[in-house]
Amino acid sequence: MVEIEEQCAALLRQLRRKKGLTLRECEISSEGRFKAVVMGSYERGTRAISLSRLQELADFYHVPIQYFFGSDQQTSTKQNKAYTFDLRKLKSSTHLDLSFERIAALLNHFIKQRGDWNGEVLSIRTSDGAILEAFTNDKEIIHKLDFYGLSLEPKN
Repeated sequence: MVEIEEQCAALLRQLRRKKGLTLRECEISSEGRFKAVVMGSYERGTRAISLSRLQELADFYHVPIQYFFGSDQQTSTKQNKAYTFDLRKLKSSTHLDLSFERIAALLNHFIKQRGDWNGEVLSIRTSDGAILEAFTNDKEIIHKLDFYGLSLEPKN
């Protein structure tokens, strides 16, 4: 078996166990989409898995597909981190330059899309942090937000 296949198999088993599910419970929870015998084969690495099927499993377990391709668990943990922004401070900040105004606009867009915002802080995935960098054309924007006290510590 190729190393990436072993890694995917191990991570699939780890995700299922972390959720506290048996193979049969996965089958039931997925309404039969993922048969217990097939899931067991994926987890043992005795059955090949297509990328589209791996994406379905990633969605089922609520992880990005990149979770399965990190070089180690530290990489996948990093991908699951979130940035938390203190929107109260962002709104009241007097030292905003154009990039901060753009960030405020983008964060407001995230808020409207979610519809579950409490009005004080907003957490976004690391991948959304990359969107902030591209949107502002500033690779250091996350660090600048932290410097000005507008972001909180990244959290898992």
